[in-house]
This record gives sequence, C-alpha cells and structure tokens, in this order.
Amino acid sequence: MKTHQRETIRFIERLRPGRLLDAGSGTDALASALREKGFHVISMDLYETPGAKGAFVRADLNAPLPFCAGSFDYVLCSESMQYLENHAALMREFSRVLRPGGSAVISTPNVLNAASRLSFFQRGYFPAFKPIRTIDAGKGWDAIVYNPISLVDIIGLGGKNGLEVKDVAASRKKNSALFVYLMLKAIYLAGLFFERDKRKAALIRLLASREALLGDHIIVRLERMT
Repeated sequence: MKTHQRETIRFIERLRPGRLLDAGSGTDALASALREKGFHVISMDLYETPGAKGAFVRADLNAPLPFCAGSFDYVLCSESMQYLENHAALMREFSRVLRPGGSAVISTPNVLNAASRLSFFQRGYFPAFKPIRTIDAGKGWDAIVYNPISLVDIIGLGGKNGLEVKDVAASRKKNSALFVYLMLKAIYLAGLFFERDKRKAALIRLLASREALLGDHIIVRLERMT
C-alpha cells in the first residue's frame, strides 16, 4: 500500500464509522481496510476489480452517480479526480449523495507545493502531469488525459456546492524546494498581516500551512452543510 493510501486510512479512521462510497475504488485496497475499521463501504469504479470483497458498483465518475440523494455518510475519492473531465459536476454529485453533516474526503497530488510550483515556473507544467509521457497499455486509465485539481480548486468548488473544508492533511512532506517554501510562507504571512476578512484570512493560513506548501499528496475533508 502506498504512503498516501495509508495516510488516507489514518485520516478517515478518526471519523465515526458509517456508510461510505469509495468513488474510484481501484484495487479496492482502501475499501477493504476501511471495512475492517467498521465502515460499510460501497466500492465504485469504471473497471471491475477481480477478487474484490464487498459491494461493488460499476459506474463512470464522469457521469451522474447512480445513487439517491443523501445515500451516504461519507464519500471517498482517492487519487481519481486528476483522471476526470468535469470536477465541478462531480463535486455537485458528491454533495447530492451525502447526508447533511456528511463528509467528502478527497486525496490528490498536491500541485501547489513549493517543489511543484518551482517545476511549473521552470517548465510550464506540473511534474506529476507531464504533457508528453509513456502510456502503459495495461492500465486503461493511463490513456485518459490528466486533469489536475489543486487545493484552491477543491475549496472553491466545494464552497459552491455546500461543502466546507474542515480538515487538511498531507501524505508526506517534500523539502526539495525549501527556499521556495520559505519565500512563499513569507509572502502569505505578509498578506495575512493586512487581511481583515476572517474567511480570507483563514484561507491564507491554510495555503501557508506546511501541508499545503510541502505535502506531496493532499488529503481534504469537506463537510456538507445542512
């Protein structure tokens, strides 16, 4: 199991067990681990997983989710958003299938960390999302055009759909661009000194956090407001 998967499990197991949709379940590793933690998990993916245990629904995350409104306490979307065409539509669907007070947990490569920003400045693209890459024919999803989503995008799209950010974590810290991290930290904190709007100040603090600026993968919990 990869580091970001282990951190996602630790992130979720702090929550009270409930009915959870694993949207983009892949190998079913996370679903299996969460079932052992007491969660009632429905796995969903475009590709069937041979040998997977538990309930499974085959569906496309680029289409409306095949569930009634308010069906789940939690929706997990681990490392799948970057393969999808319409993040806004999917976030609306997450909000729709969640019960009031339920949570969406999203993990994705953190394109806003200091090392990623430095790479973008040098090359014009994020290191995890190269425009020219080797495609593995054995992985159906690898042929899909990557569509990265940032922490700022998640916050903005969540807010438009009644989902408020409650917790943010990182799978591991990358110190390869420490100078850029310190520079960005200083810029954010300088802006915070002059900011009087509490919501904007909270956003600046989040974007200036070690998780946002050094995290390799970012894990975000958004709560559906009643």
